[in-house]
Amino acid sequence: MNKKRVIAWLLWISALLLIFFFSSQNGTASSGLSNGLLKTLEDLFHIPLTSPIFSYLIRKFAHFTEFLWLGLWTSYLFAQYRTLHKREILCCLLFCFFYAFTDEIHQIFVGGRVASPIDVLIDFSGSAVGIFLGYLWKRKKA
Repeated sequence: MNKKRVIAWLLWISALLLIFFFSSQNGTASSGLSNGLLKTLEDLFHIPLTSPIFSYLIRKFAHFTEFLWLGLWTSYLFAQYRTLHKREILCCLLFCFFYAFTDEIHQIFVGGRVASPIDVLIDFSGSAVGIFLGYLWKRKKA
């Protein structure tokens, strides 16, 4: 296996594991992480971010970002084996949707967490953006 393929596999697996790790945190730990990030942003920018809406938004942004990375690395992995055309992009999208769906199912079994169809849509949107960026990246290099 060539070096680029090994790197692609490692990046893809690390994205899967990162998502699984964050989804495995119980509700208290997950909230603590979000609130800790908000506190850091408050200190950094000197603006109040204590409203529950900011906590909600940071959590949804985290979902989007995690899956953006997954979409990017999924498309990068596919691109190591095939040219990214409609069928390959569709496969990337389907995989990311499936992972988003199963990630939400996984959260049902984690204390203080719930499954949310809205989160599946946010996750899928992030992956779609990541796949699109991966496609553009690969196209620019060609």
